[in-house]
Amino acid sequence: MKRRACLAAWAASPWLVRAEPPWMPTAPLVFGFDEGSLPTMYRVPGRVAAQGLYPAVVGAACAALGWACELRALPFRRVLAEVGVNQQLAGAVIRTPEREQRWLFSQPYYLERLSVFSAGAPYRGLGDLSARRVGVIRGWSYGVAFDTARARGDFTCEEVAADAHNFAKLVRGRLDFVIATELGGRLLTQLPPFVGRLVEGIVPLGATPIHVALARGQAGAGELLSGFNAAVERLQRDGQVVALVAREMAAAVEVMAAHPPAG
Repeated sequence: MKRRACLAAWAASPWLVRAEPPWMPTAPLVFGFDEGSLPTMYRVPGRVAAQGLYPAVVGAACAALGWACELRALPFRRVLAEVGVNQQLAGAVIRTPEREQRWLFSQPYYLERLSVFSAGAPYRGLGDLSARRVGVIRGWSYGVAFDTARARGDFTCEEVAADAHNFAKLVRGRLDFVIATELGGRLLTQLPPFVGRLVEGIVPLGATPIHVALARGQAGAGELLSGFNAAVERLQRDGQVVALVAREMAAAVEVMAAHPPAG
């Protein structure tokens, strides 16, 4: 009897440290992804949910935490504009000084390598772009060095919604260079319209860490980012991100066969 009373008193003690339950979002988290960047993030015709490597990683992290989420494929400028609208998050963006003023960022969950493709002499460095026409994706940042040179007017950028459009312009002579993700560019150069006609640069343009971003002041931001970062770290440590790269590249090949990208 005395032992039971002691246990009851210990349980009621104000100095007892109780484990807090894990943080959970009060509603499904909504992540926006670019709809035209196959194989990293894209929309399959007839579907709303985003497909590709980046939605797969974000979805796997949320699933590991027991968080419900929606992965939406949208025009990239809409992804950027809607961060914080109804607590929507950007699922795959790079960190820039301008964005840091408005958003909070997760730790990077993937290092995206950027390649420069051409139909003539291969790219060797940023100086090669001087006074040239360069194809880029609408709304994207390509790192400080490139963005600074672009703002200075060192070259002319032509924006489109998807890499395939730029590659088509490149083989027709309407562009001098195209910047694409290493994964996406190499996949596109295997398609019949481009095979054997384009070359990848001798050096990459650079590598940009990919983050989840949310608006400053969003409720639960600290807990959300802390949980997400820990889940991604476990995925990386267990080799699951590498496995997702292989799976999503294979899926992208099937998608391109079923739905050849329009130039």
